[in-house]
Amino acid sequence: MNALLRVVAGAALAFLSFAALAQTTAGSYPARPIRLMVPYAAGGVSDILGRALAQKMSELLGQPMVVENRGGAGGTLGTGLIAEAGPDGYAIVLSSLTAYAIAPNMMKKVPYDPVKSFTAIGGVAVAPNILTVSVTSQFNTLRGIITYAQANPDKLTFGSSGIGSVGHLSGEVLRTSANVTMVHVPYKSAGLAYPDMISGNITMVFDTLPSALQHIKSGKAKPIAVLSDKRSPLLPEVPTFAEAGFPEATLHFWLGLHGPAKMPPAVVEKLSDALQKALASSDLRDRFASLGADPYPLTPEQLQAKTSADFEKLARVIKAAGIEPQ
Repeated sequence: MNALLRVVAGAALAFLSFAALAQTTAGSYPARPIRLMVPYAAGGVSDILGRALAQKMSELLGQPMVVENRGGAGGTLGTGLIAEAGPDGYAIVLSSLTAYAIAPNMMKKVPYDPVKSFTAIGGVAVAPNILTVSVTSQFNTLRGIITYAQANPDKLTFGSSGIGSVGHLSGEVLRTSANVTMVHVPYKSAGLAYPDMISGNITMVFDTLPSALQHIKSGKAKPIAVLSDKRSPLLPEVPTFAEAGFPEATLHFWLGLHGPAKMPPAVVEKLSDALQKALASSDLRDRFASLGADPYPLTPEQLQAKTSADFEKLARVIKAAGIEPQ
């Protein structure tokens, strides 16, 4: 009996100690610098947006938010490291559609579950995907492209930054929505696809707006439509796919913040509150706009739902496209 009492007493003491530690941690959080994992190489749009956000949140939280770049494997390498980190709020990741909905469906094995391995903190930014053609192209509208594709199966070609990329899946979303067949031409980067489009070797390119803007502004690419539910403030004259008659063909490239699973709710609340305030600041909004992105102030619950919905949506698209996980 004494042994049993000692076991029960020990378990109770351990529980109380854990509860006290959790309360202290949440109450004093953050007491030291926070590590923000950006699972992509330095210098890209995601990195620039992440660093701008980190600077603003550092000011609001009173502690540095230190950016760490760990690129590779479609963002899954750095993301996986945060899945394995302690859930105390001192290691979080700049999450994205790529690492949370595309890669887990395109790869046979990733080092995490995109929903169960993480705690959602909130949305950061969203950028529409856009369809462009050469300025010398005969096509001026999405309806014109679809009409031609319906009459000429497999005659149209679209370039992207690679198999399983956001651009590739944007094309597949349109293909399945419009019930047409087009030939996908993958490149190592979207930038490499534009010269072939401009010269007429391929018909069009699907890309994220921040990446496509330089080609549009230079007058070499003609924007046709954005895969979004609203027009972009940077290209207000360009219609959405919904306006062109294809409301199901929407696919946003989003960024968010996630932490490891089982983070204390009080810590999540503090991070989410700082995130919302950062996104409401005019200087950060202007910085995002200059890169072709809009603030995406989702709550933790909304980001969790968005992550799950996009994972399931792209699973269907990838299966319909006959793409085998690698």
